[in-house]
Amino acid sequence: MAGAKSKPKEAGAVGDRPQITENQWYVLAISTAIFTAVAIVSAFLHIFADGFDGDGDVKLAQALAPFGVALFAMVTFCTVAWRGSINTRQADQSESEGRAKLLQEGAKLLAEGEKPAHVSAGIVTLGVLVVGPDEDYAWQAMNLLADFVEDNMQRNHSNRHRPKLSGVMRAGEEKGINTGRDIYFDCTSQEYEQGPYDDDDEVFWSYIPGFSSVRYRGGIFGYDVHYNLEDLSDVKFHRVEIRRWAISVDDRFHLCSFAGCEIISVSSLIALNRAQDYAYSFERCDFSDCLIHVAELLEKDLKKQGNYYLRGRPPVLVGSAQVIDWETVLLCEDKKPESSFMF
Repeated sequence: MAGAKSKPKEAGAVGDRPQITENQWYVLAISTAIFTAVAIVSAFLHIFADGFDGDGDVKLAQALAPFGVALFAMVTFCTVAWRGSINTRQADQSESEGRAKLLQEGAKLLAEGEKPAHVSAGIVTLGVLVVGPDEDYAWQAMNLLADFVEDNMQRNHSNRHRPKLSGVMRAGEEKGINTGRDIYFDCTSQEYEQGPYDDDDEVFWSYIPGFSSVRYRGGIFGYDVHYNLEDLSDVKFHRVEIRRWAISVDDRFHLCSFAGCEIISVSSLIALNRAQDYAYSFERCDFSDCLIHVAELLEKDLKKQGNYYLRGRPPVLVGSAQVIDWETVLLCEDKKPESSFMF
């Protein structure tokens, strides 16, 4: 998705503000201590080298005392800061070790495919890292989840863990974490026990975030309340049935069909299923206020599969002043019919 980061900054990367390291604090503490010691000895020699002369030396010592206090304060400050940086490093190291263990444990659980409860626990474990503050571990956890998708979901999305996994990867995308990988979902290459894939086989796809690009071939892409298909510029569809989305039919689609959809615009016939002269490209779709950029679409039998527009909201043939009787092209309905598609 737009704006996602595919690879986090290297570990230890910081912002634009200058940072003082642990070693620098150590050098400052030692330097100020040495400087303070030298200053005190120098002051002592300056005051008492010629002997003690009463009020004059007392007043001089009192005048120099605040500077000594300031130097001791500086030494104390640098020492405390140095110890603080050590404690911070140790705490960060401990947190990093904890995250590394979570990553290892999550990967181990995720690999136990024969134990569904373990896989679920692995997804939850990696999810802790995905939503955590460390981008490097979040990116690594996202990649482990992407590996699971590639190994188990490339031919169908019936895997019981798909909703939970999608939710975790969606949380990662919302943080701006993306694996930077491409994935291709294809159900047409699967040989099932009962024979090869058939167009009548209902293989349902879902959108799985976290990838740089997602391609679907065959099957049915059903509506998902978490997404707006108009915003998903990283997806491509080939011979897929799109169900119940509000959609602009554009170059993301190739030889696809649309069922129960709200058609926002149509800009290419290449996107459509050509079977029987495009008769099955659309089924029970709403063309209200649709912007049609290809006049050839009006020559197809769109009524046959129950496609319609709402009365008073006919489509628009873009770039044409031709008066069109839209009731000869589409059904005209007074209200939106109930959808017969559950997914």
